[in-house]
Amino acid sequence: MGDSNENGERQYHNTNSAYVLPNDAREQDRLDTQAAAIVEMLGGAPFLAPFEGLKNASKAVDVGCGTGVATVQIANKIPSAKVYGLDISPVPPAVQKIAPGNAAWAIGNVLDVDNKESEGEACQEIFAPSGLDYVFGRMLFLGLNDWSRYFSIASRALKSGGIIEHQDLDWAFYRVASSECLSDKWEWYQAVVSGLKKAGLSTRSGSGAAQLMAEAGLEVIGTHTFEFSFVPSTKTPNSQAMGRYVQAKLLPNYPELLRKILSDSGASEEEIKRLSEQCLRDIVSEEGIHQKYTVTIARKP
Repeated sequence: MGDSNENGERQYHNTNSAYVLPNDAREQDRLDTQAAAIVEMLGGAPFLAPFEGLKNASKAVDVGCGTGVATVQIANKIPSAKVYGLDISPVPPAVQKIAPGNAAWAIGNVLDVDNKESEGEACQEIFAPSGLDYVFGRMLFLGLNDWSRYFSIASRALKSGGIIEHQDLDWAFYRVASSECLSDKWEWYQAVVSGLKKAGLSTRSGSGAAQLMAEAGLEVIGTHTFEFSFVPSTKTPNSQAMGRYVQAKLLPNYPELLRKILSDSGASEEEIKRLSEQCLRDIVSEEGIHQKYTVTIARKP
């Protein structure tokens, strides 16, 4: 998979998913680096679910698996289970080659589970009622536009006693080691929030998960919040790798991300340029500036 097409433009998926980021080799490299930084941010483990209760699990899924890193990790942790990596794009062949034998790969959008056409067949198999022991999703905030439906699908597909673990971001920015919000007064931030809402995307995909899980009939058994740093700070040692990742890999992609969100909401080229300059100034304006990353774990009664 290349970085761009023959005109030098980034490549995007051609599905009906709401996902707004590119789909190319550069994006895959960013996702792998991000996954490693998340593990450090969480204290050295990619998952916080109680895996001791999943020793005899038979079926699990990594929703929006990206490059398949977490799918491989889940397959190694639950060798008794068939572990599906589900994404709207194919997982890189190199990852498929090194994956354990209990890993399986599927292309599709979880929200298409009730689609009777061919693109929904993989999801129908994975999310058959009462068949899953573990559902994992990470950083889906730019890809799902119906969160109530997503958690309802997961709830229906989980066995009694099955576990769902959701890890995601809120869009607001905060001062280091605090809940003091910095972004409410930023003009570019308000424009992005407006664009996200027009696209049907949530700005509280992390902190809002617990309530939606409960509404879907799931029992929330744990929530944990972390600082997804944009600038490293000694005040949050576990988030320093994240800050370095953001500086090296995420910020270079931000202008393209902002362009996609703002242009889809009708902003002019001049306005996009002005707002992007404001954004790139604000999100590195002080050490430890961060977004809240929430891990929510629930059980099917």
